Amino acid sequence: MTGAARFREIVFMDDFFRSSDNTLQSHPANRRFLCRAFGLQARRLDIPIREMFPRSEGSELDVAAMMGVLSLPRRSEGWAQASIADLEPLAEAGLMPRFDPGTLVIGWGLSPSLMHAIDRGGASFIDLEIAPIRFASHLAFCARTNDRLIEAALAAWRIEEESYWNEAGVLQGYFSRRSAPFLFSRNLRVGLFCGQTAIDLALVRDGKIARPLDALEEARELAGRVDLLVIKPHPYEPDLRHLVELAAQIPNAAWTDENTYALLCADNLEFVCGLSSGALLEANYFIKPSRHLIAPDRHNRSRVPAACSDWAFVGPGIASLEGLARICAGSGTVPPRPSRFPDDALDRVFGTRWGLDAHSAGLRALPTLALDRIHEFHSGQAATGWLSFGWHLPEGTGVWTAGERACIVIPLDAAHLDDAPEQLLICIEGLLFVGTSPRNPIVRAWINGQRAHLQVAEGTPGKADARFNLYARFHEARKTPALVLEFEITDPQRPCDMGLGDDTRRLGFHLQRISMRPNPAPGVVEKAPARVPHASHGRRAGRHAVSLYMAAACLGLLGAAMLPAGTGRPGPSTADASRWDQIKHAVASGAALVRDDLHHLLHHG
Repeated sequence: MTGAARFREIVFMDDFFRSSDNTLQSHPANRRFLCRAFGLQARRLDIPIREMFPRSEGSELDVAAMMGVLSLPRRSEGWAQASIADLEPLAEAGLMPRFDPGTLVIGWGLSPSLMHAIDRGGASFIDLEIAPIRFASHLAFCARTNDRLIEAALAAWRIEEESYWNEAGVLQGYFSRRSAPFLFSRNLRVGLFCGQTAIDLALVRDGKIARPLDALEEARELAGRVDLLVIKPHPYEPDLRHLVELAAQIPNAAWTDENTYALLCADNLEFVCGLSSGALLEANYFIKPSRHLIAPDRHNRSRVPAACSDWAFVGPGIASLEGLARICAGSGTVPPRPSRFPDDALDRVFGTRWGLDAHSAGLRALPTLALDRIHEFHSGQAATGWLSFGWHLPEGTGVWTAGERACIVIPLDAAHLDDAPEQLLICIEGLLFVGTSPRNPIVRAWINGQRAHLQVAEGTPGKADARFNLYARFHEARKTPALVLEFEITDPQRPCDMGLGDDTRRLGFHLQRISMRPNPAPGVVEKAPARVPHASHGRRAGRHAVSLYMAAACLGLLGAAMLPAGTGRPGPSTADASRWDQIKHAVASGAALVRDDLHHLLHHG
């Protein structure tokens, strides 16, 4: 085909410094995708192709030796520095080939240093990724190049911006029929902080990996404009430590795992911020202000080659025969644009939409807090709407945490804030997953950023008899439109790893009930409220779960009753009801007798 001789070869690569040589996980599937998708058409055009990737993955690039020549450490810090380093010494040492005008490099997520190395020799490059706007009907590429002819060729597949506005309008209509128009409560003003994966080229600024804590002052300033700064972690980043560091410094921080686009449609969302997230660009199409808290090197014009174009959103048709022929054609030999190419090509290749869920029910209208009531958290209860982050699906007896962090947001009735008590006592009851090992997990709690007092009675090794008492006094009930309860659970475990069936969920704390009541006057001894077992507490689990009764107390020690762990399936029995009567009698007989009597009832009943 005409124009095919412009390039002698096509090379496919990615950021090969991100490899096991630098103790980082690589993603070779992206490079292989480019090679197979474009390589098929290149062969039809009689253009040779090859891949460049690290020796540790089976090719010729010795990344370890490269890091030595550059005098960079072989860890994540060195990878970040390599992304903006001068790579000419690698070519001089014979560790990296020199590129010439006969070469076209098609790369996935090329770093500034690699773009400079390609551009310096006169070669052309196309830097490709999935476009960050992912709420449209189909995924698209975003592309940039240092070649003006290629830039013109890509323009033939450019996606019109108006189509994204139209798609955003469709999403607004979708969630208007399935979702509450606000997050948590219409009376709350919220901001959204979008998390990112801990290792991402979009987080590298001045050759260093940025962390959320690096943007603390800006985040605090933004948080001061709203009632809650809601943190939405990245769905592919299980390690929350970098976000926990930020949240610990922002008193009005909360967490959510709601659908990103339902959040962008919320009327009470004031802004979206983050270090670097596609949602920051997407927010503009929902008329939500956004704030990038860093300027990454890969988007910094002073860091990339002067000839590098701006990003362009283009359809998958650039991978067609006509698309690649147009890219490779010389001036005056431009083939026609293809009449048809699968619009859903990238949807089928990647099989995910990074946040767009066609079955999402959207946001829920939450109940406001009712004092002096016990709020249950088993399936079907209104209070389960307060579960904002880090929970599995509610079961018949309650709901398990899904990892090390969990959050509950409870809206307060704004019309009655003046009548709210100055202090609240918060009682939280549930089960703690211990398993068959002598481990003694711990639950820590915060209320609107204030650390709750937690006392742990050490459990006997090999027995599930640990006790927890939470002294949870909240002193600012009149000053806040919502209560935010955060839980940190040490060492959650999977039952299947402990020989307890095939349950693969990570379990920590099984929340069953919450109640809140005004703090009594000084000097008044608070008694534990009478509790009636729920009907679904019929079956009891083995030693793998222990009772966790987090109770408010004023004077002395409030005995924490050990409750049998529910299995999630209702099935009451007469024998179990009788055991409940014995347990209540044991509690009433005095704190000194609780441990021995309950130990006997629960382990021998």
